[in-house]
Amino acid sequence: MKVVNTSITDKELTDVLSLAGMSDEQIKAFLSGCCGKECSAEKVRILRNARRSLLDSIHREQALLDKLDYVIWCTENNK
Repeated sequence: MKVVNTSITDKELTDVLSLAGMSDEQIKAFLSGCCGKECSAEKVRILRNARRSLLDSIHREQALLDKLDYVIWCTENNK
């Protein structure tokens, strides 16, 4: 049975958070300090907010794609 390393380095985490749209200041605050239960809950809240924001942008892009597809269909069908 193969053992899989599920830990993520600070560099990998920084890259993911940055790609998700978090600012450098937000990333530094996320990576700093505490390890307690309350801090963990706050970090999960921050991650969920970043996820929600990213998903909202995906939905906006999908809506734009749908509109472009409609314009293409109208153009091809002389509508």
